[in-house]
Amino acid sequence: MAEPTGVSEKLVLCPYCGHAQQGGDRCQDCGGLFEPLSRRATQIAMGPWYIRDKQRPFKPGCCYDIVKRLAETGRIKPTTVMRGPTTKQFWSIARNVPGVAHLVGYCHACSAHVSPNEPKCPDCGAMFGEPRNRNELGISYKTEADAQRAQRELDAELRGEKVDEASSSGSWMSAEPMPTAPSSDLLAEVMNLTGGDSGADMPAAPAVTQAPRPSADAISKKPGAPPARGTSAFDDIAPTGPLPEAGGISPVVWVLVALNIILISIVVVVVMVTR
Repeated sequence: MAEPTGVSEKLVLCPYCGHAQQGGDRCQDCGGLFEPLSRRATQIAMGPWYIRDKQRPFKPGCCYDIVKRLAETGRIKPTTVMRGPTTKQFWSIARNVPGVAHLVGYCHACSAHVSPNEPKCPDCGAMFGEPRNRNELGISYKTEADAQRAQRELDAELRGEKVDEASSSGSWMSAEPMPTAPSSDLLAEVMNLTGGDSGADMPAAPAVTQAPRPSADAISKKPGAPPARGTSAFDDIAPTGPLPEAGGISPVVWVLVALNIILISIVVVVVMVTR
């Protein structure tokens, strides 16, 4: 039996992008150095802002100071795709992102051309604040309680039920849990988990009858809802309008169809008689 001729190199996992490689002091994929000082420098620059990069999709987010530096050097342009606290972590383009748009010469609220040094828009008066909370992702639901309450409200809306304000303010915690299948299906659709080969290994979900989903217009007109702002990638997509209500064909439609058939029959008879 042959003895091993050498010792295999240790597998190293890059702390910045997750790439695994055999040894080395630098990541072969993202180029990051593994020594402690580089790790500390990376953590100092970390934050909740992300610039979309197909070449390096796994790198961590950066802080607002890095975003400013990238904008000043021209590496963030008006059409750069990015996300952060002021976009609720949805992807958007830089010229629509509050706190970043003015750095690339635009007002995030009215798209007017502005100077990066102006404190507010000279046209619409929108303020150009600097979001500097390094640990704040800007997500809509910051605690587990907020997320659970929002889940229950979403389930109720998908079933066409009216949300009880009293229950959503705190007493809901002692109530019976609501079914979550409709919103689970909605989540799968939003995350592109349905269809194709990606779901081949996933167990089939039970059939669920969903109520018509509320349109973006209907949600924005709810009492107390904030006005729509051009801060997320969804604002660049034309609204599709409300979905038609589920149900059978209206009796009025049947009457109109019958009248059309009678009218066509009369015309055919008249044509045949006059020949």
